[in-house]
Amino acid sequence: MSLARLKRNSSGPALPDKTQFPLRDPDDPRVLYVLSDRARRVSLKVKAAERQVHVIVPGLRSFAQARRFAAEQRSWIDVQLEGLPPPMPFVPGQDILFQGDLYRLVSPPGKARPRVDRAGRRIIVPSPDPDSFPSRVRRLLIREARAELEAATHHYAGELGKRVGKVSVRDQSSRWGSAITRKGEGHISYSWRLICAPPDILEYVCAHECAHLIEANHSPAFWALCERLFPETKMAKRWLNRHGQELHAIGAEV
Repeated sequence: MSLARLKRNSSGPALPDKTQFPLRDPDDPRVLYVLSDRARRVSLKVKAAERQVHVIVPGLRSFAQARRFAAEQRSWIDVQLEGLPPPMPFVPGQDILFQGDLYRLVSPPGKARPRVDRAGRRIIVPSPDPDSFPSRVRRLLIREARAELEAATHHYAGELGKRVGKVSVRDQSSRWGSAITRKGEGHISYSWRLICAPPDILEYVCAHECAHLIEANHSPAFWALCERLFPETKMAKRWLNRHGQELHAIGAEV
């Protein structure tokens, strides 16, 4: 919903209610106001996959403050968004990252099952119309990601003598994975974008999350366990810090 629709004919703007969030800034469509009852202060979060900045509003009474803050930070917002890697939209003919290499998206006629042609470095997704092509590509990547993530997760969990009952694959924007333990078994969630990273990076994230089944923190004991499971932990962390935004550019619209 747009902020412009909230204006009154009287002297001041109306205060929106919770049901009207998120709200898009009428002066800058890249800015979205997101209400959070858990936040303690107004803050900005760059959402690389959406090519947007979210303004976190800690309660309705902070809404006016959030608008002022976003206006004051306009130059910072410009720098952050303009510095993002070029988008890799899901359109036929586009090259996107898959397991660390560039693959060409192809949309042949017919109703065949979408597949990855590794020899030809093509992602082949038959689609009846252009509008359905992006969602079909995303489903294929999620399917590929789930197969790789489940295999790696059960491998590392087995090395620790732990059992993982559920592996979820989602479009997570703030973290690559998360792990919890319920009734003695692990439940781990991952970002599907890990299938776009080199295979050893995916392996690292799986080892990282399985290590949390024993050490639910980031203490020295956790990192020692993580490096025992995956000796190239430091390298993989550096790669994600340098290239994480490139993964979020995959599927982003132009």
